[in-house]
Amino acid sequence: MEQHFFAANASAHASRRSSPRVHNRAVQEASAALKTSDHHRATPVGTHLEEQQKHLNLPILPTATIGSFPQTAELCRVRQDVKSKKSMLDHILDYEKAIKAGIDTVVKLQEELDIDVLVHGEPEPPIIFGDVSRPKAKTVFWSQYAQSVTKCPMKGMLTGPVTILNWSFVRNELIHTHMCYSNFSDIIHSIIDMDAVVITIENSRSDEKLLSVFREGVAFGAGIGPGVYDIHSPRIPSTEEMAERARKMLAVLESKVLWINPDCGLETRKYAEVVPALTNMVNAAKQLWTELAK
Repeated sequence: MEQHFFAANASAHASRRSSPRVHNRAVQEASAALKTSDHHRATPVGTHLEEQQKHLNLPILPTATIGSFPQTAELCRVRQDVKSKKSMLDHILDYEKAIKAGIDTVVKLQEELDIDVLVHGEPEPPIIFGDVSRPKAKTVFWSQYAQSVTKCPMKGMLTGPVTILNWSFVRNELIHTHMCYSNFSDIIHSIIDMDAVVITIENSRSDEKLLSVFREGVAFGAGIGPGVYDIHSPRIPSTEEMAERARKMLAVLESKVLWINPDCGLETRKYAEVVPALTNMVNAAKQLWTELAK
């Protein structure tokens, strides 16, 4: 019996190595043809920051979240129905309705919390595998819907590897990207070379080691949001605690580049934890606005 499972596993690996769903010659050839210059914008990141500000008219220390919000039981149920049913049409319609309802809820909540740049909550995270091509828009439909229900700026979400975000297509967009846990001091210059307009990055769980990089003189000209609280804990930090974290950031970063956001996405948390934490985060940003205006 065990030999049967080993054989099945070996067969699955062999199939993946030759599968046209995983290997795309056109993508491989395009990747091989990339030049060093393709990895960089023709204009400096500071120019894109200025364009972003002209377009969005954001306040100092703008508030945002990373992308995901808690997944509700209803979303999970409808998603499972689509995966398991043979007759798809009714379930797909229910699924789209549930996704829109989920986006509506998340957008309304962020508006009520007075967050500056919104997200749609990633109710339908895409699954990416193998060589990635983009024959048609992948996530644009849901981003357009999310923007249609609010007047606030809405992030266009693209969930996937950072390499896809930064090197797989021409980057004239105002890109915001996110990095989770890492030894940032070892890779800070590579992070700068990514050339994103704004990068949100883990900070609170690593005892603020990221800030030591800037204390040592590394200049960061793009927008940056070192997280002001740890989303992997159910603990809800106070307004003053988050404001104090941001003050430490302002000691080594210019206010014009600093964003106020959590460490990571909120999918693993419950709304009972998310709402008061984000309320305190926004209040912390407003408190700092007042301090900086004096």
